[in-house]
Amino acid sequence: MRRLLTGLVASAVLALSVPVSAQEFPNKPVRIIVPFLPGAGNDILGRLTAEHLSPRLGQPVTVENRAGAGSQIGVDYVAKSPPDGYTLLWAASDGVSVLPAVKDNMPYKVPEDFTFVSRIVELPFALVVSAKLPIKSVADLLAYAKANPGKLRYGTSGVGGVPHMGTVLMEKRAGIKLSHIPYRGVAAVVNDLLGGHVDIGFVTPPTIKPHAASTDKIRIIATTGTKRHALFPDVPTLVEAGIPDAVITAWYGLLAPAKLPAPVLDRLTKDLRATLADPLVQQRLDQLGYTLSPLEGAPFRDFVVNDLKTWTALAKSENIKVEE
Repeated sequence: MRRLLTGLVASAVLALSVPVSAQEFPNKPVRIIVPFLPGAGNDILGRLTAEHLSPRLGQPVTVENRAGAGSQIGVDYVAKSPPDGYTLLWAASDGVSVLPAVKDNMPYKVPEDFTFVSRIVELPFALVVSAKLPIKSVADLLAYAKANPGKLRYGTSGVGGVPHMGTVLMEKRAGIKLSHIPYRGVAAVVNDLLGGHVDIGFVTPPTIKPHAASTDKIRIIATTGTKRHALFPDVPTLVEAGIPDAVITAWYGLLAPAKLPAPVLDRLTKDLRATLADPLVQQRLDQLGYTLSPLEGAPFRDFVVNDLKTWTALAKSENIKVEE
């Protein structure tokens, strides 16, 4: 009897040690902060996740866009939010594993300030070339760039983003020199590629596919993943085309503030896993050109830490810094 009472008391103490909010989670709407403008690929994926996660959580899941400073504003907002599961981050490489590699005095620390729920998507880029150039393959690109060092202009969505850092990585691996033209967003890069005002650029396959299918003003000469992309099955990867170790990907996933209670994390992880297993979600992602790449908890955290280390080493070796 005494052992039974001791066990009951211990169980009661453990129950009381878990915050009431964790025991009841969720009992009100959940927000996913997307640190990018509405309409972009990140926003579309964040809203798709919110739409299908909501019925599983049994509460509305809304999307709130908090863009700015290379996604730093939205990421920092979540890092400083209460760790109760009601404010989540639609995270991307840009603000979590790239920006901290190229910018001093960041207002948040990776990985310390976050709980890692799950990676959702990892995707490569398409290497897009203006059709005004006599470049129809990676071999043509390397020959042209080596014969004309610094002449080819590559456009990116800004200094220190994945397309910028990825192009620098390609330059190092291929032994070429290009000229960087930073823009304020990927839409401007695509417009100037179509207009021939910039020569090459890394653009995600879902973003560039509609343009590649409807115009002859650009060419897709490679993709940057470990294997060919479903939207461009006849296009080789950079590694296939002869540039060693030139794998460049971006990732998207769901984070929460640090110190999220275990019961809340378990619920979010379970329901997100079920969401990603939904055939309707998988079908929609396939239609958009995204491939699921789930990675939960500690392995996701380790993946991000290693990603940050890679970009930090590259930024240091190439002296790449984003000024305040």
